[in-house]
Amino acid sequence: MLETLLLSQRGSERLQTIKINNIPPTQNELRRMHFRQIAAEKKEWEHIIAIIVREQGIRPVECVNMTYEFHFPDKRRRDPDNYAASAKMLQDGLVKAGVLVDDNFEYVRELRITKGENSKHPFIIITLEEVGA
Repeated sequence: MLETLLLSQRGSERLQTIKINNIPPTQNELRRMHFRQIAAEKKEWEHIIAIIVREQGIRPVECVNMTYEFHFPDKRRRDPDNYAASAKMLQDGLVKAGVLVDDNFEYVRELRITKGENSKHPFIIITLEEVGA
């Protein structure tokens, strides 16, 4: 927990970093789910995001560039576009938690999905960089 608080406060005031343990379902995994299961997953991740932003003291932002850095448990090949669905669930959670005004292009100017170093326990680092309106 202390590590995530330090990550959130490091750097300039324009940057905020959120660490999320685990990774939501990918596009391929979602395609194999029933629509009710997808809705339940989305609701669960929105709840998780609400708790995390409260614990990490993430403040609301207006316009941002966002980076999702995925840390996987192994060296398997993965397609970045399959993780756009994972990022979408998290982004919707950030809107619902009041961190983002909305997740359209007016408020999210740039979106990056990258791969970080492998980790025994998968996690995501979301970086919010505030930009001018």
